[in-house]
Amino acid sequence: MNLRILIMLALVVGSANLWGQSKTADTTQTRTSKSQQTYYSISRSSEDSTRSIFNFKAAPIYVRATPFSIYTGAGSPKDRIAQSIELGKSFNVIDLGVAFGRNSLRPDTSLFLEGRVTMDVANYGIFANEMTIGAGRVFDKQGSLMLELTYSIMAQIAPRVGIGLTTGYYDFSSETTDSSKTFYGIYLRFGLLRTDSGGLLGGSNRGRGRPVRVGRPHRHGR
Repeated sequence: MNLRILIMLALVVGSANLWGQSKTADTTQTRTSKSQQTYYSISRSSEDSTRSIFNFKAAPIYVRATPFSIYTGAGSPKDRIAQSIELGKSFNVIDLGVAFGRNSLRPDTSLFLEGRVTMDVANYGIFANEMTIGAGRVFDKQGSLMLELTYSIMAQIAPRVGIGLTTGYYDFSSETTDSSKTFYGIYLRFGLLRTDSGGLLGGSNRGRGRPVRVGRPHRHGR
């Protein structure tokens, strides 16, 4: 009788061990649920760039100044040199701002006001490639429409200071006139340092960015 009881207890303990091992070995459901939970937490996280990229209040301010740019073609240098200053906010790879400037150095020059969107396209160490699209108005007699497409290369020479070379096109048009001008220039950008992935170091994105790496270029937005 005692032998039968011992055998039954051994069978019960062995069955419990086998059931526990099979439950531990079956990790398909566990891994799937863990992946879903991880994705859910990331997608709902405050660090999710697709949800926090346009947080206007938390976005840091930047300033971009163009002390010198010159139009190609014939003409006096005073009529071909343009200057502008831009103020706006940075949303990771996007700079959104308003620029005010003049199209020549003469006292009767035509002033302009323009909205600009600049995207950080690629980074390589301290260097960055940017593209700008803008639209605004020239305060001349015709009240000309002003459109801009610009490409630039910038070097981050200090944590909040960058210097760059720029080239692009201005298209001017009104009811009676239209013209296109190509220009080359130099500019300064004052704002937070970007990482190799285009994110901002500091501000509302503190802790998200990675240190700048010197290596192969990292492209985004392509």
